[in-house]
Amino acid sequence: MLGLLVAFAAALATSATFRDYNASRSVHWTIVTDDTELIDLNPLQPYAYINNGGVLVIDFSANNPKYPGYGDGISPSSEYNFDEVFEVSNDLWEDTTIVVRITSNLSNIEFYGHEGGVYAVDGGALATASDSARDDVCFILNRGEAKKIGIDLSADGDSPNDVWNAKMTIKAYRLGTEPQELPSGCHGGGS
Repeated sequence: MLGLLVAFAAALATSATFRDYNASRSVHWTIVTDDTELIDLNPLQPYAYINNGGVLVIDFSANNPKYPGYGDGISPSSEYNFDEVFEVSNDLWEDTTIVVRITSNLSNIEFYGHEGGVYAVDGGALATASDSARDDVCFILNRGEAKKIGIDLSADGDSPNDVWNAKMTIKAYRLGTEPQELPSGCHGGGS
């Protein structure tokens, strides 16, 4: 079992007008290596990267070294969804199917897989879009497979300069050792 503990911080800062605002968003994932590591993470967007310290960083501000030159963050009282933020792959072990579970302790941060195969742990429904994203999801990866994970950020009710401090956890289990509370789609019996 691999546990990845993630510190998620997003600072919301904007002026009073819609046309002129400044905002800074950053998310930092610490990649913890382990002798029994089962997964590999790969950032897929210009605002996502792994820094020299092995931390997966998602930063929507101009401070991002890969800043694409447009936008300064997300706005308060808004919802954003990004289909392919990072990819989880099962390339590290031969002949091992794994079950991956991703959780956030803040309901403003939810996950989904727009290509399918990602399930909400609560109820077992597919989490394939922003409307079905959940803060606790799971999926199965056979050897050599990868799953692109999207993130839904809901700043509804937040104000300029609000800060989110949250933890995201990514755990991988060899198929057959996963927790029984996971839905059937995460036990190898579902599709």
